[in-house]
Amino acid sequence: MKLFKPIAIAILAAQLAACTTTATLYPVDGPLSKQQPLPVLTANVDGIMGNTGGISMTLPDGEKCTGKWSSIAPMSVGFSTASASGTATNGMASVWTTVYGSGLSVRNLPGVNKGEAMLVGDRGTVIQVEFYTGSGTANGTGVAKDNKGNIYKVLF
Repeated sequence: MKLFKPIAIAILAAQLAACTTTATLYPVDGPLSKQQPLPVLTANVDGIMGNTGGISMTLPDGEKCTGKWSSIAPMSVGFSTASASGTATNGMASVWTTVYGSGLSVRNLPGVNKGEAMLVGDRGTVIQVEFYTGSGTANGTGVAKDNKGNIYKVLF
């Protein structure tokens, strides 16, 4: 019986660790993208075994940001060889265009889930994130923007 308790604790710890991951945000435009060395941000994401959870990170200036993320029905991101004229300005479309170019399209496809997150900092920063993950995985890519003029490429 004495051996059972340490084993149960180890199994529980492994299960809890499996429910979290990190997301890395790389500044690609805006004030942070001009800094040398480039400040790479890391967000802690929990609840990844479900469709929603918490997200938190600390910005380079020490501001703490917290929020929620949520993932929805399968979607897909595709790239077109045709060039687009004009600039996408609605919502996060312009951010995707800034990071990946104008040939980006989004369509329904089984196996790829779209998600969004919103973080609010304790000093007023607001970060909006859109991402895509493979169904049943915690791996994905996305984009983010904040209210300070920064645009990020997101990988996790």
